[in-house]
Amino acid sequence: MAAMSRACGWVLTGLVVAMLVAPPPSHAESRMWPQVAAMHPMDGLTADEIQSVSIVLHKAGKFESSTRVVSMTTEESPKDEVRAWRPGSPFTRRAIATLLTDGHLYQARVDLAARSLIGWDEIKDKQAALTIDELMSAGDLPKQDPRWISAMAKRGITDFSNVLCLPLTVGPVSDPALQGHRLLNVPCLDTSGAANNLWGKPIENLMARVDLSTKSVLSVEDLGVVPPPASTPSHAYADSGKYRKPPKPIEISAPQGSNVRVEGGQVHWDNWSFHVRLEPRLGAVLSLIRYDDHGTERDIAYQISASEMFVPYMDPDQTWSFRAYMDIGEYGFGVLASELRPGQDCPDGAHFLNMTISDTKGMPVTSNGAVCIFERPTGDPIWRHSELLNNTAEERPNNELVVRMAPVVGNYDYLVDYVFDRAGNIDVRLGAYGIDATKGVASRTLSDPTAKQDTAYGTLVDERLLAVNHDHYMTFRIDMDVDGTANRLVEDRFNVRRLDNGPRKSLWQVETRPVETEGPITMPLNAAQFRIESTEKTNKQGYHTSYQLMPGHSDVSLLAKDEPIQLRAGFSAYTLWASAYAADEKYAAGLYPNENAEVDGLPKWTAAKRGIEDHDLVLWYTVGFRHVPRAEDWPVMPGLWHGFRLRPFNFFDRNPALDVPPAVEARGAK
Repeated sequence: MAAMSRACGWVLTGLVVAMLVAPPPSHAESRMWPQVAAMHPMDGLTADEIQSVSIVLHKAGKFESSTRVVSMTTEESPKDEVRAWRPGSPFTRRAIATLLTDGHLYQARVDLAARSLIGWDEIKDKQAALTIDELMSAGDLPKQDPRWISAMAKRGITDFSNVLCLPLTVGPVSDPALQGHRLLNVPCLDTSGAANNLWGKPIENLMARVDLSTKSVLSVEDLGVVPPPASTPSHAYADSGKYRKPPKPIEISAPQGSNVRVEGGQVHWDNWSFHVRLEPRLGAVLSLIRYDDHGTERDIAYQISASEMFVPYMDPDQTWSFRAYMDIGEYGFGVLASELRPGQDCPDGAHFLNMTISDTKGMPVTSNGAVCIFERPTGDPIWRHSELLNNTAEERPNNELVVRMAPVVGNYDYLVDYVFDRAGNIDVRLGAYGIDATKGVASRTLSDPTAKQDTAYGTLVDERLLAVNHDHYMTFRIDMDVDGTANRLVEDRFNVRRLDNGPRKSLWQVETRPVETEGPITMPLNAAQFRIESTEKTNKQGYHTSYQLMPGHSDVSLLAKDEPIQLRAGFSAYTLWASAYAADEKYAAGLYPNENAEVDGLPKWTAAKRGIEDHDLVLWYTVGFRHVPRAEDWPVMPGLWHGFRLRPFNFFDRNPALDVPPAVEARGAK
């Protein structure tokens, strides 16, 4: 497997590039591939299945020489079938492929057992996510255009060997003359002298718009020359000043062996079990999350995954105002997953999962170490109590299990963690890492006469270099099955009650009411708590078993409702949504957000106001945060974590971590 390399600021696999021109697979070639079968109905496509899909499409005459695969994924079996499945039982396998052929978009459905095409549809008036070869080729198109060459000459640049041009999605397209065109905006960077930081010398005020379908430059915008920053920063250790002494090693080790058992995509740890699949668009998808409650396997969630990430920048200049990316729907978290390294991204003893996906010609490609799974001690007690009255003390150590992936989208590195602890909690965490997106300006410091104007929309992080203000809205799809699919969402409202007698004048009480219909949750999250409650099962005390969603970062979009970039990202206007379960409703901004100018996804689906009481329902939580850059974010950002928690609430009869062994017994176990 070729090493992972950086190209156009995106993480690309060398083998993918090599296979862009590979010939279509033949029947003889198919026998050369290992016939590895899926072991679980929620497994991602195997290499053999990917090649089988390609062969079926070629035999059906649907795979022409110009055809490119945008994505190829498992088509999940019906939920009731998956829930009822047990190891060793047969299960159906189908695949969905999204294809581009001469500017036309198609969706194919393939029965993998029968190796037959069972569905073929052309998708009108939509644009699919970008492909690897499009991302790689777009940056070369401006370098052949006389208008762009002339604009670069004004900036004193005639040698383009150190010019890196970025393939950026254009946002919503409402101009009828441009609809149907596969568009990218392409600004560029000067990478001369850049050892590792490609973002220090933006070639500002110059941008080309290219049409990927015709491989042509439609326009070149030149808003005037901005003097470039003087130096290219480095975040290499050798250039850091090396003031600190290397610390003594601090390690996470398991001298008696790991407590984690990974069998294919199935994971077992402590009382937890779940399945992990890797998808090109979503990255890690966790399914069938269950907890062993004293020998009874209890359902908690059917599926949890990322759904969409909206990143709007706050600069009105013509070469910046369009920058409002859908990182998952336009680029893909799985495709851009970086290789996780033992001892750095994950502990040395972690389990690493590879991701096998289709390249653009329908050939299987493996990305190594796309996900790691590891346990770690938190250093905190899971519970404790010291009793002064009788001089007793009890405490228990907490360990947790982490499932991690790290998609790199341009300048940003994200870490997505799913964390399980020994008291039944699930933390979903999003870590923001990487490098700020930068803009060239005239000011060197805030004392310069242009500084007020230059810093109106960001922070000066270096001489002539601005980091632009922006937002991140990461929506997670949370398909809860609390003790089964008969669930309801309830609000526990905190109502203030006035007291007329006694020394107290007021207190609050909890009033519980169900949320009857789907849609955004408009109740302020600090005025109520929200729980997914079983309508059928109760605990020993008689309470309906439930899981509480505990909000963390919950910023919502401040953009105007009629703002074009906001219309297609309507999910970001609210932190929490609820919807009736539908198998085809997985993406918060809809299936095809690229260039989409219409309302789609969550706001469109929930407009039906379907009932969700005593129903199979789905929650959607947006981890939202605003990023006002600071000097400490340059030349590389310290990580900042955000997230939310799913917590058992009357799900158990008592503290589920009561039987966690004390630390002394755990250390002495053989």
